Amino acid sequence: MRPGLIKKILMIFAVALLIEMTVCQFSFWSTLTKKWEDVTQKAEKVYHYVAMEEMESLSGGKEDTYVDDSGYLHVPEGAMLLRLVDLNSDVNRIHLDVDIPEGYLVKVTVFAQDEGNTYLYQLGEGRVLLRGVTENNWLKIYPYGEVKNLYLRLETADFDGNAAAGRMGELVCNVNGVFLNGRMPFRIQLLRVFVIAALLGLCSLFREKSAFVHMPFISENRIGTRKRKLVLLVFTAALVLIAFYFVRVNPACQKNLALHHAQYQELARSLSEGRVDVGEGDIRLREVNNPYDTINLQANQIPYLADYAYYEGKYYVYFGIVPELMLYLPYYLLTGRDLPNYWAVYVYFAGFIAASSWLVYELMKRYFPKAPFFLHGIGVLMLCGSYSYFYLLIRPDLYHVPIAASLMFASAGIASYMAGLNRGRKRNLLFAAGSLCMALTAGCRPQFLVFLFPALLFVGAELCREKKEQGVQKPMGAVLGGRRGMKMCACLALPYMMVAAAVMYYNMIRFGSPFDFGATYSMTSNDMTHRGFNVERILYGIWYFLFQLPRLEANFPYLRSAEIATDYLGKMVSESCFGGIFACSMLVWPVFGMRILQKESSQKGLWVFSAGTAAAALIICMADATGAGILQRYSADISFGLFLAAFPVLLRICKWAKEKKIYRAFLIWIRAAVLLHLAFLALILVNTDSSVNLLRGNPELFYKLCALMRW
Repeated sequence: MRPGLIKKILMIFAVALLIEMTVCQFSFWSTLTKKWEDVTQKAEKVYHYVAMEEMESLSGGKEDTYVDDSGYLHVPEGAMLLRLVDLNSDVNRIHLDVDIPEGYLVKVTVFAQDEGNTYLYQLGEGRVLLRGVTENNWLKIYPYGEVKNLYLRLETADFDGNAAAGRMGELVCNVNGVFLNGRMPFRIQLLRVFVIAALLGLCSLFREKSAFVHMPFISENRIGTRKRKLVLLVFTAALVLIAFYFVRVNPACQKNLALHHAQYQELARSLSEGRVDVGEGDIRLREVNNPYDTINLQANQIPYLADYAYYEGKYYVYFGIVPELMLYLPYYLLTGRDLPNYWAVYVYFAGFIAASSWLVYELMKRYFPKAPFFLHGIGVLMLCGSYSYFYLLIRPDLYHVPIAASLMFASAGIASYMAGLNRGRKRNLLFAAGSLCMALTAGCRPQFLVFLFPALLFVGAELCREKKEQGVQKPMGAVLGGRRGMKMCACLALPYMMVAAAVMYYNMIRFGSPFDFGATYSMTSNDMTHRGFNVERILYGIWYFLFQLPRLEANFPYLRSAEIATDYLGKMVSESCFGGIFACSMLVWPVFGMRILQKESSQKGLWVFSAGTAAAALIICMADATGAGILQRYSADISFGLFLAAFPVLLRICKWAKEKKIYRAFLIWIRAAVLLHLAFLALILVNTDSSVNLLRGNPELFYKLCALMRW
């Protein structure tokens, strides 16, 4: 690293630290001369739940309370009230010195009577107190003038942070002191410093005068090439490490979230015994007319295994067999233990990151060697940093394993094809590897097989272009003819044939048909055998998957799931979604300008590829909407094709912006797009609308992030 660069980095961190110590510590500096008033002895304690209407009159003693061996007070009713009457003074800040055992959540709600309100009223929604987030013990309140009476109700909180006195057991805590109107604490938050520094660094790098944004992707000398490859390697490794943190960010996801999430583990045991089923169904399932009408099964108390494939009296796993054979079965045979699902998601997601980095490298090397070097990072962010994929990572479960595996294999397959076109000697070997990876998606998530068509068309178009540039005018068939052509065709086709034969055999021995993957027999919330095809479901799917605006609000965690409301007179299967792909990321917008790739004859093959992958994504969008429903995880299928189609267009737009002398405007757009994209990923992390979220799985981190947003 050059001394100038080190100096700039140190300067950025110095400015970030200065912002943290001044702007972010506004509460401290604005109360610097204030002193806390100890009102602990004035606080009357009522050891049971008191409704707001009764706070002025109701009292209570310690008859039912007790102190455990650790010194914590237990209130059986789950709530207590602190009454501060006849204060008749300004009250702007409250500090509660409260000890809370590990793992307990306590909700404190503030009520007051003041100059503007004769009757008692509630100040906001309150705050959740927990042991690891002491920042929440300081409260800034905003009453109307002098406060006459102040009431603090402490009660047990549920996993969503809602007051739950009487529903979540005893209130366990110790109130050591209550203080008013003092100086707010001075707390430097290192995470906030790093975030501010990252934002400042991003804005500094993406300036037109910055040498970084003009550095070409391919260096003119060997030393520069080595340095660039080293940077790319370090960058990719850093992303893999970051993914390792986020896949473990929610401890709740480190074990199976439901009984039916152990299907891969059960299949490993069955395969080790020579069986492909995972058990037999209840005898009563054979007697009902429609065993896939699960509501009827529940009404008649007929037991069934949710989300397994039920066929002719036996249960099967309809999720792709490839993750089973690659990870779960070997792990079980070697250790005798079950592989956790979150590890499988991480392994495939790490592979997805590496494959995406390789794909972007090969694409830029072939078509845009003079493009700015930083666009490689943008490309990797687009391919594996979509909010759809981030959702898979922070909520790793059974459903996300085959999706992550398909993402890895599809990106590795296309990267291998690109690498084969860029290299002469190892071309056939790379083509074979690409075909193998693309074919393996059939054993993960078969929808991804759609992407093999634009990939193969792209390879064919590029081979024809190569011949044309050599002065040989031959049609596609002639290009692939002859000894060399036949060998190339074999390398391209044989892996598909081998994997297809294996998958078709597996389907045949389970469901009696080589083309039946078993998803239709899923014991889910709707009968998939009678779901059929419906254009109206497709139109709703296109809207919600692609264009639905995210639902934002001013209160933390800011992002709420978009409501899926339709007048469809049928069963619309849906779950909480965050918004359409085009509405949630500006980085995908270049896909609308892909015709710019047609302007250069050398990039017409790339235009075929972008148009084909975008069309494949749209086909998957329609198929998922009508065949399964509108679910958040399905947007990962669609995001892959759209972002993959958008990246080459982005590179071409960058070249066009330089030619038209509007490169500065392009950099401004890139900066805004990246910042908004990363901000949306942060919102996905703290969103609380899904059944498994950071609030429930890691409340300490959730409330720490919430505290970072307060000044």
